[in-house]
Amino acid sequence: MCKCSIRPLPINRLTIDKSYMTYLMNFGQKITCGTYIWYIEGPEENIIVDAGCPAELQTRGGFPAEQIASSDKALKKVNLKPEDIDIVILTHLHTDHCADAYKYTNARFIIQKEELESALNPHPAIAYMFNKKYFEKLNFETINGEEEITEGIRVFPTPGHSPCGQSVEVDTALGKAVITGFCCVRENFEPPERMRRIFHFILPGIHINMMQLYESMVKVEERADIIVPLHDQEYLKKKSIP
Repeated sequence: MCKCSIRPLPINRLTIDKSYMTYLMNFGQKITCGTYIWYIEGPEENIIVDAGCPAELQTRGGFPAEQIASSDKALKKVNLKPEDIDIVILTHLHTDHCADAYKYTNARFIIQKEELESALNPHPAIAYMFNKKYFEKLNFETINGEEEITEGIRVFPTPGHSPCGQSVEVDTALGKAVITGFCCVRENFEPPERMRRIFHFILPGIHINMMQLYESMVKVEERADIIVPLHDQEYLKKKSIP
């Protein structure tokens, strides 16, 4: 069985109001987060999760960001160029996860069918979350539900943050690591001690269906030996998972 590792490749560092990550809590407090490309080391094919995004775009979208590295420079850390990538698994189609997708000229892009259809024709209430110019011409492979991408790597739907985001389960030497398909930080899964008597989870602040998102968090917790929250700051410094 293939045992992979996940290499976090930081693109941007964000300083945002913590309430964006902790629903109806911590207003006025600042939190540091990261935007990442996740390179999965181990398979024969070159596979990444999410495509990267310029800091300028995140800043213009209301999330002040500092560029750590371009997508091209980040990939150099694992001796790759964008054109070397065979598969890009997109967790969802918000701009910060797909804006640099055009750089991966030889890749096929894996997305949940419902996510793509919803993003191409979004409900007016969530239309601002998507910009079709960043994804409508990509070489998509759409899937429905859970699917094995290659040995040791699976995706499964985790909707609620977006119409049908997908989390990525990776077999590692220390068990199954799951990169969440929704924007969150460690505290969402591990509330402070004083809050654990009330909340098993703290919902992320950005969602379109809070009950769906809660159930997606349950699914991730049940499947994962290692939970990898999509925007947690610990991966700004951590080189490898596990």
